[in-house]
Amino acid sequence: MISRCGLMRKKDDMSMEEFQEYWLNVHGPIAAKMNHLRQYDQHLVIDNEHRHPLGQGPIVIDGYSELQFDNYGDMLEGVASLNGEGANDVEKFADPNVSLLVLAKREVIRIPEHLRGRELIQRVSFLGRADGVTSEQFKYEWWNVHDHMVQTAPGCCGYNQNLVIDRIVGGKSVSYDELPVEGVVEMWFENQDAFDEFYASPEFKRTAQHGSTFIGKINTYLTKTFSVVSPS
Repeated sequence: MISRCGLMRKKDDMSMEEFQEYWLNVHGPIAAKMNHLRQYDQHLVIDNEHRHPLGQGPIVIDGYSELQFDNYGDMLEGVASLNGEGANDVEKFADPNVSLLVLAKREVIRIPEHLRGRELIQRVSFLGRADGVTSEQFKYEWWNVHDHMVQTAPGCCGYNQNLVIDRIVGGKSVSYDELPVEGVVEMWFENQDAFDEFYASPEFKRTAQHGSTFIGKINTYLTKTFSVVSPS
């Protein structure tokens, strides 16, 4: 499964409420008509406080879309099936110069069944590479070492590692230097106590220290998810 994520910034003259209303109720049904679309979620930023010892990166958003497909070919056919209708609509509520990330999704900690459907605290992080770290080194440390360390910290009830496999700006694939994101983290916590426990734990401090050896800049957000197309 892969995700096509649009990094959304609202129009300057719109409130967050107006942005979210148009995105969900007008733009959402348009994009939902894509062929081969398996799932479509809109993640609205509700808190942009930086919660990480590493410095902030360049990803400034008010929300991000996530459209899931079985493979890259299905994604391309899905986008083409709209004949530009979805792209033409973006300028009515957001910056039309939307940068896109294509992600390979990896579930590390599955949200327990008894918590599914509940409103959890959701945190997303956009990760850049540390200076001198290659894509291969980043992936190895993140997917073979860091993932195990995160699982030792108390409080986290869900954790995904999403590796960037393509970056699209202006309709064209670009290099890491032009859109410096190598990975996207999704984390879920049952409540504020669990969230605070995770970040205060010595296990998190060790995990963050390890992260600094391969992660450069990072942007963190708390988000609320609105489902447009449920999983199929």
